[in-house]
Amino acid sequence: MGRLTRERVVFGRPIDQNQAIQHPLAAVWMRLQAAELMTYKAAALYDQGRPCGLEANTARNLAGSAAYEAAFRAVRTHGGFGFAQEYHVERYFRESVLNFIAPVSEELILSYVAEKALGMPKSY
Repeated sequence: MGRLTRERVVFGRPIDQNQAIQHPLAAVWMRLQAAELMTYKAAALYDQGRPCGLEANTARNLAGSAAYEAAFRAVRTHGGFGFAQEYHVERYFRESVLNFIAPVSEELILSYVAEKALGMPKSY
């Protein structure tokens, strides 16, 4: 994202000088970092032979959601070029939607987390 936002000039200045570009990209970066940390936590638990289903499902959901948001923001940042195949942004956006349905749907993950983390009755 950085190269495009520095190279694309609108109204005489790089678009990454605009808060309307900076803020959404910074928010996506933070979400990706949270997903990465939860992934490491799940992996550490797994390596220790401890239960890690809750953490793994949380990591998967956070990562999938962050990937979609990152791809969506990339399309919006590219503007009309967001759908030009040579930038690959449209492919990332299209592929990011898979995170909500495969291999496990977001709803099933949420049901699992509600049961395991919040003590709610099993609903699936």
